[in-house]
Amino acid sequence: MTKIEIFDPAMCCSSGVCGEDVNQEVVDAAAAVSAARKEGLDVVRHNLASAPLDFASTPVVRELLESEGADSLPVVVIDGEIVLKGVYPTLTQLRAWARRDSVGTSDSQVARDGRSELPVAGSSCCGGASGCC
Repeated sequence: MTKIEIFDPAMCCSSGVCGEDVNQEVVDAAAAVSAARKEGLDVVRHNLASAPLDFASTPVVRELLESEGADSLPVVVIDGEIVLKGVYPTLTQLRAWARRDSVGTSDSQVARDGRSELPVAGSSCCGGASGCC
């Protein structure tokens, strides 16, 4: 089975709900990952704040952070290759990537749902006066 790794920016809560601040993009991503896992997909999230060694030990992620910085996160890595950056994947994308070896779906076909054109949120859930950190 294909292992899908999502490398999150530094944040205090992977759910996207921190105090009064809600990051809807992170909430949607958490729901997509939860649903994918319930379907038996191998999806792992890494948080820069709590697991920095995961970022350092993954060459493509380390190189991306060195060249573009943390603003390039989140990033999705499959088999040591970046397949999506700057936005979170949808459940449809996670499903397609999980079965790409068996049905021949390319990463570029999976990423064409328009989601890759969305802007990245400018702050983590720990910003402001939410009191979550």
